[in-house]
Amino acid sequence: MYRYTRTVYVDASSSSSIKTDLQTWSRAIGGDHESDVWEDALSMLDSAPQNEQWILILDNADDPALNLVQFLPKNINVTILITSRNRDIGSLSTTHHLELGEMSADEAFALMLRAARRDPKLSKEEMDSAQTLIKELGCLAVALVQAGTYCYQLSLTNGDTTVPYTFTQYLTLFRLHRAELMKDAGPTSLDNYQRSVYTTLDLSYKALPQDARDFLHLISFFHYTDIPLIAVAAASKKAFRDPVVYLPRPKNHQDIVSRLKNIFGGNKAWSELTTQKIIRTLRSFSLLTASSVDDCIFLHLHPLIQAWCRDMDSTSSSPYRAMAIQVLTACEGNPDFKLNRYIPPHVLEVMSQIKLSDLHVNSLMAFGILIGQRGHYHKALKAFEISLERIKRSEKANSKEALTVASQLGRMYRKEGKWKESEDLLRELLQAHQRILGFDHPRTITAAVSLASTYQAQGRWVEAEKLDVEVLEQRRRLLGREHLDTIAAAGNLATTYNAQERWGEAEKLQVEVLEQTKRILGMEHPHTLKAASNLGVTYGEQGRWKEAEQLEVEVLEQRTRILGKEHPHTIKATVHLAGTYQRQGRLEEAITILAPAVHLSIKVFGQHHPLTQKRIRSLVSVYGTAGKQDEAKKMKDLLLPSVEVSISASNRLRAD
Repeated sequence: MYRYTRTVYVDASSSSSIKTDLQTWSRAIGGDHESDVWEDALSMLDSAPQNEQWILILDNADDPALNLVQFLPKNINVTILITSRNRDIGSLSTTHHLELGEMSADEAFALMLRAARRDPKLSKEEMDSAQTLIKELGCLAVALVQAGTYCYQLSLTNGDTTVPYTFTQYLTLFRLHRAELMKDAGPTSLDNYQRSVYTTLDLSYKALPQDARDFLHLISFFHYTDIPLIAVAAASKKAFRDPVVYLPRPKNHQDIVSRLKNIFGGNKAWSELTTQKIIRTLRSFSLLTASSVDDCIFLHLHPLIQAWCRDMDSTSSSPYRAMAIQVLTACEGNPDFKLNRYIPPHVLEVMSQIKLSDLHVNSLMAFGILIGQRGHYHKALKAFEISLERIKRSEKANSKEALTVASQLGRMYRKEGKWKESEDLLRELLQAHQRILGFDHPRTITAAVSLASTYQAQGRWVEAEKLDVEVLEQRRRLLGREHLDTIAAAGNLATTYNAQERWGEAEKLQVEVLEQTKRILGMEHPHTLKAASNLGVTYGEQGRWKEAEQLEVEVLEQRTRILGKEHPHTIKATVHLAGTYQRQGRLEEAITILAPAVHLSIKVFGQHHPLTQKRIRSLVSVYGTAGKQDEAKKMKDLLLPSVEVSISASNRLRAD
């Protein structure tokens, strides 16, 4: 500030604080200014001499309702600096508007160290705790300074030695007593800022209209990043109804639905304008940020803002948590596969907050289906098991809803590698559907598809083929060749032909299936990618390496981008491509992608899952063929005792 003759600092958090600070500055000059009021201070700023440069600092101008224009001098010799969390303040700028991003981890670490008066040379435990603390505080400056200052104030002096209150201790305390710590302003910090983290947020909260408060509480029960606005839109367009009613809801559940309708447009249809207005209000207070990807708007909360919202509404029976659960429940069954890609992290976040047994069956089933689509098989299985147990004890024990729940459970048993449980349940279900609904009913045909898939998983190809042929004939007769269910049935039969080395029959069906799904659904749709993957396997089995590799590379790239590296379908695509490399003798390329895929399979499915064991065997084989006996031995140690593998074998990788 050396270039300025006069510096005028003003607390701009409210109109009254601005007037008070302007008046105080003016009277402090002395002389005939001892009776000045704030208007006199503005007159003085407007009269700043031409040969001098003054600066007016309006700090913490966060309130969107505050009219700052009346406090801005027009003298060009006065530089005006405004700091604010309200991004709309930038419109007042005539020269420079700088929007600061989040602190980097290094900047956050340096700030916390400075506040704690600590040497940067920390032990490994302290460094790990500091980094974890920075992550949980979300690089928020006021929280970092508060944490560092707290540690400094609790440090003990013993003669010439200082025993610090460690970041490890603070992290433990923070996790146990987060709300109390964040409410406590604590000792004077680096910048003499006297408000606690939560007090600062409370000031903004008090200025929010009720609909913005409701919306903020609601989304705080989602995961704090990448909250898709299309989820709220999709749920609202369905009037926040359950996609399937397995069991009736209690009477008070309608209150939750009514509150959601009131937030997002009353009893009218989804109002994007109303929601955008709410979001704009919250952004003006810097309580959330927004981004856009693939024409979808995503909302993001700071983790401490999320914690603050939840701490205000911390009861287990929170209506806002129930509202969040209902929004996510209503999203199941939406035909937009993009939405299904974005929803599961938020479902998992909600499931981590409560006991699964506390969820209604309608939500349990919706959640199980949503996360099961993203490869979270074990958690989906638990949701289905609880649902089936509960529905069996209800008046709907023998209803079609009970059959649907059992069918989902049977399919999930298969995905978890529990083939006997899957087969027993699905065979019983198929017989029940045939007896109650008849052989041509869509539910009966779907039950046959599920049982055939379980036969396929066990390598029982003759039994699988019999069902697959019946299903394809029924669907062609009842639905036509272009129906998606018919196309899926053709793909299933082709997989069975492939496993029996009937390449020509498999290829003929698979080429047709790929052409149809690509034309009807587009290349990025999961069904199209599955069709391309299956055709690639068939090409590979016939030694048509170039055609196989071209398809498998494209599938792997698409699945990695859309689903992520850890999704079961992405792991499967990696294994397929590795198999094509191996069969061409490109062993290093095979190992480069197969080894990480095996470790991901162990992480996602567990070491003892049949698919994981199969992939370990494949990697042992590739290592052995490449002459890497030490690596092969290490992987062989992960196999179950009943599995025998020849390290030197040159077995080809099979599609799994």
